[in-house]
Amino acid sequence: MEKKDLTAADVWAMFAETDRKIAENRQETDRQREEDRRFLTENLAETRRILQDNDRALTEKFEKLGITVKDINSNVVGIGKSNGEYAEDYFYNSLKNKMEFAGVHFDDISTDFKLLRKTTDGRRIEDQFDIVMLNGEAVAIIEIKYKARKDDPKQIVNQKVSNFRFLFPDYAKLKIYLGLAAFTFEESAEKEAKELGIGLLRQVGETVEYETKWVRAY
Repeated sequence: MEKKDLTAADVWAMFAETDRKIAENRQETDRQREEDRRFLTENLAETRRILQDNDRALTEKFEKLGITVKDINSNVVGIGKSNGEYAEDYFYNSLKNKMEFAGVHFDDISTDFKLLRKTTDGRRIEDQFDIVMLNGEAVAIIEIKYKARKDDPKQIVNQKVSNFRFLFPDYAKLKIYLGLAAFTFEESAEKEAKELGIGLLRQVGETVEYETKWVRAY
């Protein structure tokens, strides 16, 4: 078969056909992109409408029951506060009856150690200590948690010791023993407390179990 030589007209025709196909593809791509955008916009609007309807329906149900979002938030905060107060009372009563921690006898016990003082450079230091036991030579600071979590022991050592000595300079030279009391302990919290020399107090049945053989003075 004889090969036909391309003329200039043939070449220009090929270019024109290629340009036409490219234009058609671009139009189809633009059309598909616009269709996708419209689909997403419509679905986003519909999703937003459904969420708003659900929020409205839920709010109406709460209002019929005389419940507001503020009430729900207050109840959640109240539950947390009640748990904390119960835990503090529970361990306070045990320590008060015993008046001993880590083999050291104490003369006084209090839950009223809270103070705010300014440093010489104007910084405000404020702290509250759940339970403090005192004698003429030592202080026991017992922090209460409903559930002891990771980093709670580290926070006691890094914050409570220095803050106590600054806020209550009359006791600054006394030895400080640390305790962490909770109804449950995360394993990491228990391990960290032992490494830092912090005693553990936990509920076992109807009594409080004291684990203090590794306690050291700060």
